[in-house]
Amino acid sequence: MKKHRSSTFKKTIPLTLLLIIVVSPLLLAQEADHVYLKSGSVIRGKIIEIEPVDHVKIEDMCGNIWFYKITDVEKITSEPFESGIRRDQEPIGFEAGFVNMTSIGFLAGSSHNSQVAPFSLLMVNGYRTSHGLFAGIGTGIEFFSTNYLPLFLDLRGDLLEGDVVPYVMAKGGYGLPLSSDRSDYDISYEYSGGLLFGAGVGLKIRTRNHFAWDIELLYRYQETSYREIHDWNNQEYEYTDIFNRIEIRLGFYID
Repeated sequence: MKKHRSSTFKKTIPLTLLLIIVVSPLLLAQEADHVYLKSGSVIRGKIIEIEPVDHVKIEDMCGNIWFYKITDVEKITSEPFESGIRRDQEPIGFEAGFVNMTSIGFLAGSSHNSQVAPFSLLMVNGYRTSHGLFAGIGTGIEFFSTNYLPLFLDLRGDLLEGDVVPYVMAKGGYGLPLSSDRSDYDISYEYSGGLLFGAGVGLKIRTRNHFAWDIELLYRYQETSYREIHDWNNQEYEYTDIFNRIEIRLGFYID
C-alpha cells in the first residue's frame, strides 16, 4: 500500500518580502558614535572616554584615537553609518572567480503541518563568470522526517552590477537519508531518498572586499519517503511526503 502526503504553504511571501526590506538596510548599516566638531568635521567610531566638562576620546572606524576638548564639540550622537559602502567610494562589485556560499534557512509551512519549518544548513561551491552567471555544486544537511544529505546543481544569474545585486536562481538534485533504518517495537522503518528542486530570487549585499551577505527567497519542492513494515502481520506501507514550501535563507558569500 502506497500513500502520498503533501505539505503546502501559501501565505509566507508577504512576510518574507517584508523580512528582506527590513533586513537589507541593517546589513548595510551599523550603529556608530558621531562627534560633531564646531569646525564642521565629523568623527565616526566608538567613544572610549568622555568627561562632560573637559574632553571626549573616540576611536574612529580605522582604529585611530582622537582627543577633543568639550569646548570644541558641537554635539555627540549615536546613529547608523554605512561603513561598508560609502557614497564617495567606487562600488567594489563582484568579479569572476571561484565562490563559496554558506547559508542557513528553513522551509516555511502551515501550522497544520507535522513539520512546520524544517531547518537546513547548506554550502555551495562554484564559479562566477564576468557576465554574472554562476554554476556550482551544493550539499549540506536538512532535517525532515529524518536527516537528509542534499546533493544538487546550483545555477544563478545576476540582474544588475554593483555592490547590491539582485539575482535569479534555480537548483535541482536529490536528497539522501543520513539516518539508518530503525525499529520501534514490532514496526520497522526503511528510509529512502527523494528529488529536490528550487527556484527563486536572491539579493547579494557587498560590505567589504571578498565578502557579501546573501538573502534568498525560493519555491522549494522536496520528496522524502520511507517504508513501514509491521512484523507481526508482514504488512508493508510506503509513504512519500511531498513538500511544496517557501524556502527562506540567509548566509554569506565569499569570493
